[in-house]
Amino acid sequence: MTKKLHAAEIATGLSDFDALAGPIPRQHVTVAAARSSSGATAFALGVVRHNDEIGHQAAFASFESGADTIMGNLVAATTSVNTDRPLSIDPGRRARIDRARKAMEQSRLLLWSRAGKPGKWAFAHLMKQLAAQPGLDLVVMDGYSQAAYGEPSEGATFAALQQLARERDVAVLGTAHLTPDKDAPETDPPALSDLSSMEGPVAEARNAVVLHRPDRRGTVPQRRSEVDLIAVHGWQETGSATVRFEPEYHRFVDLPNT
Repeated sequence: MTKKLHAAEIATGLSDFDALAGPIPRQHVTVAAARSSSGATAFALGVVRHNDEIGHQAAFASFESGADTIMGNLVAATTSVNTDRPLSIDPGRRARIDRARKAMEQSRLLLWSRAGKPGKWAFAHLMKQLAAQPGLDLVVMDGYSQAAYGEPSEGATFAALQQLARERDVAVLGTAHLTPDKDAPETDPPALSDLSSMEGPVAEARNAVVLHRPDRRGTVPQRRSEVDLIAVHGWQETGSATVRFEPEYHRFVDLPNT
């Protein structure tokens, strides 16, 4: 049985996962955790792009990339043009890029980067900007450990995200990095227990999804370009849905309907 989401609900935009797990809840923090090169940023960008397109007021904050990189990745995902290879972009593709960039700039999507923000706890600057932004539906924060760097007390960053979600009826999604177990096979799915000590607080998030890319080292060719989205806890149903990862376009898409 699949679930139909209401327009007011916050979804990932990936049909199989949304049908399995249901919406990303408002008033709570959700964590998307993954090993490096597994697509956590692409997943986060996809969620914010989907919700912007359907009319939700969304914000994407990166503690890992500059504003130009964020915009370039969003444009690549929208246009199916590899913006990381500018010399291969012909005039027709350039026109698609320009149109997509203009549309993105004119949308209500709020993009924020820590680049150039003074002070040790750059997260405080993000919170000030969000406080002045009315009508938020979704806040996506990429890079929890970097956001928490310099926090005044342990867990202050996560507590602030929880307060934001609760008081403003916002869905908050944050990404976190998992450290591989050197003794475990690459094909074994990661777990939240692999979170670093800096990112430990996000294990308390009500909802957690773990991204597992079996072929991230190129050793499992039969699973090439596949990522398992594992609904760990907090969802209407737990389990796994597999999607296709297209790193050249910085996006996830549903697998073909076979």
